[in-house]
Amino acid sequence: MKITRKFRLFISASVQNLIDFVFPNVCPCCNKSIENYKIFCTACFSKIKFIQGTICYRCGKKLNTNLTEEKTLCANCLKKRPIYDKARSVFEYNLPSKNMILKFKYTGKIEYVYPFVKLMQQAGKDLFKETDVIMPVPMHWKRRLTRGYNQAGLLAQELAKQIKCPYDDTTLTRFKHTKKQENKSLEERNKNVKDAFKITDTNKVKNKTILLIDDVLTTGATVNNCTKTLKKAGAKAVFVLTIAHTTKND
Repeated sequence: MKITRKFRLFISASVQNLIDFVFPNVCPCCNKSIENYKIFCTACFSKIKFIQGTICYRCGKKLNTNLTEEKTLCANCLKKRPIYDKARSVFEYNLPSKNMILKFKYTGKIEYVYPFVKLMQQAGKDLFKETDVIMPVPMHWKRRLTRGYNQAGLLAQELAKQIKCPYDDTTLTRFKHTKKQENKSLEERNKNVKDAFKITDTNKVKNKTILLIDDVLTTGATVNNCTKTLKKAGAKAVFVLTIAHTTKND
């Protein structure tokens, strides 16, 4: 019996409906069931602070200004420019975005990678046309063994797949096992990750524009040190894309 394309589509839709019934989409903030085309429930969506409107051209932080110049910079970037060339983020890092990122990062909620990447595609769309390769902020093998996965790697790999861009998680490596960056000052963070990264093959970096992926941009110490390593190896430019950006001064 010949199976028509229409019948195949019907079977595919039926299977998908069954999957949705057994494993319904849930809001990553509150775990309530939501409709398939939504990412968050209505209540949580209203509480999330998306970074939009006028942003700092360099670090991507939301600016409280009506200025519309294309390359407006925040006070921090005017005072001291980051080593990376541009950064963009989806949310401000506060409740409820903080809760769902921590669940994604520490409790094995790796299914959150799909809604996060969907939103990162919008937040980083001005970076993609210049990007040659996507890399995650690397995790030391000891920490990866403990956690079971690198959340930045999951995000980077899925994003690369969605925008059809080369993905590389072996060239930029973390050979120094550092302490966690949480609850450290900028000076302490910089000291903690200083000389923690290395390049395994400079030919894969030279004259390339790298899109570096991480979960949260806080002080920028980690991504700046990654950028320093990449540029020392010959990278033309380094962009940063994260799920969230802290609202405090960096």
